[in-house]
Amino acid sequence: MRFEEWVKDRHIPFKLNHHDDNNDDFKPLSKIIGNTRVVALGENSHFIKEFFLLRHNLLRFFIEDLGFTTFAFEFGFAEGHIINNWIHGQGTDDEIDRFLTHFYYPEELKTTLLWLRDYNKAAKTKITFLGIDIPRNGGSYFPNIEIVHDFFRTADKEALHIINDALNIAKKIDYFSTSQAALKLHELTDSDKCHLTCQIARAKVRLEAMAPIHIEKYGKKKYETILHYINGMIYLDYNIQAMAGFISGAGMQGDMGAKDKYMADSVLWHLNNQQSEQKLIVVAHNAHIQKTPILYDGFLSCLPMGQRLKDAIGDDYMSLGITSYSGHTAALYPEADTKYGFRVDNFQLQEPNEGSVEKAISDCGVTNSFVSFRNIPGDVQSIPNKIRFDSIYMETELEKAFDGIFQIEKSSVSEVVYG
Repeated sequence: MRFEEWVKDRHIPFKLNHHDDNNDDFKPLSKIIGNTRVVALGENSHFIKEFFLLRHNLLRFFIEDLGFTTFAFEFGFAEGHIINNWIHGQGTDDEIDRFLTHFYYPEELKTTLLWLRDYNKAAKTKITFLGIDIPRNGGSYFPNIEIVHDFFRTADKEALHIINDALNIAKKIDYFSTSQAALKLHELTDSDKCHLTCQIARAKVRLEAMAPIHIEKYGKKKYETILHYINGMIYLDYNIQAMAGFISGAGMQGDMGAKDKYMADSVLWHLNNQQSEQKLIVVAHNAHIQKTPILYDGFLSCLPMGQRLKDAIGDDYMSLGITSYSGHTAALYPEADTKYGFRVDNFQLQEPNEGSVEKAISDCGVTNSFVSFRNIPGDVQSIPNKIRFDSIYMETELEKAFDGIFQIEKSSVSEVVYG
């Protein structure tokens, strides 16, 4: 059987409705997802309106029909707790704008968060919002370092000077993205860089050394949450320097996987810290959710979150990528003095490359469809081995990297990028 036959016989078409209440198009996914506890929904590029719209509709289906309880997003772990409090009723509806000022967050995401807030007002089982990422999109040690500082000030005044030292240096590199912080890393002296790394590591060791006292006084979950905040700073610290190496062309293989390690750990932290069993929808870039290494012309860029979750929880993890056939996509280029440290080009898509999943699905004559790779027979021939990554293509064994792909006919870049 050729791949085209597999697609024609088994694809699941859907309408890209604008926040429609009808989940019928997605009901065939129920058998594919089954009892999987963690399902990741991707995107081949950030800031795409139709991807947010599709994921909003899928989120409703997962919550209302499949009993999922947590929306885990590529968003700072500490910042995520603020959003979670808000969707559980704290503050006013319009405060959501204040919580989403540190990056390009499309209106479609705000619509999703407002829906979650409304849903939680009447729902018997409340939905949790979980940020899984390092602080401030990798650009700042805040707000984590402030939270850790407040904890030490109350729980361990004797060691407060350690985190004080780190805080004073961290104020000098307080930006909005990994690329922005990496491009401005030269603003720190080598002495400051080393001292910041050292003091954050010392703060972690001190916290762990005092763990029995902290757990007895504040509880295990509080202790493990503070520990995860510090780990976020450690991985951010490494990630900034890794990105500086990547931009300069001197980066080491696998270095960009530090962020993915922390994101995987955030998902596992949540699973391990809940009293009842949780089912998570994880939303992040395709490159984070896929289950195989990220390679550029043979260079190992990253061992992604999805690979780590697959290793940790096996078939309880499912990776569903999202891509598009035509339209426009967002191409990102690091630039230090732009608002968030990178320029976003509204890149017009050309005819998909030969061997790409985008072309293969379109050649089958189907649009706006889901194609499953789970349980695909070994004798299926001509499985595509490329998928779009922003404005370029990456080679990957798709049937190993993803459990399925949603393909949208036409994509467009959100107005928020250019507003």
